Amino acid sequence: MVTVPKPKQREIITRAPFVHHEVGEVVVYHDEEGPTIDITIELEDTKQRAQFAITPREAHQLADDMHRIADLAQRAGWTPTILTDARRYLPGMTDEQIIERLDRLYRRWGGLVIGFRGRLDRAAGRALAVEVHMETLDRSVALVEEYAEPLSGIPEMADRLDELRSSLEDVRQLYVAEQER
Repeated sequence: MVTVPKPKQREIITRAPFVHHEVGEVVVYHDEEGPTIDITIELEDTKQRAQFAITPREAHQLADDMHRIADLAQRAGWTPTILTDARRYLPGMTDEQIIERLDRLYRRWGGLVIGFRGRLDRAAGRALAVEVHMETLDRSVALVEEYAEPLSGIPEMADRLDELRSSLEDVRQLYVAEQER
């Protein structure tokens, strides 16, 4: 009598492209050994193929390493030219302050901060300036609100405070419209 080994049961949890559907695929499955992540890299138009499996723990480590490498690469992209361009929109800020703002904008925009010939994209520069102006506006609004109550008891001041609040809200709407461009 011959016994045939029972085939492994693999329950697919999810699958996704690896970087892009033309590059490869990631398949996450669960079997009797636990969850495993299979990664297949097979570039279209070539006969090259690589396949490997990692555990969720190894995937987290790989993601951490890739994140660290991406941060280093991104920071290297903030060249003296980019910093000089950004300084026109962010006068008085240190390189570190500018880099922090560029990093945030890069994450918000998914890249697309560097424009033609390695210069700061004009739209990115305007976005940096609007961000700073919005922060100044927020501080101004907070200051007005802090002193509004004591001054609102003076009749001629109440109307002027309402005008000021309305003007500040108009400016906010201009900045919001600029950010949405």
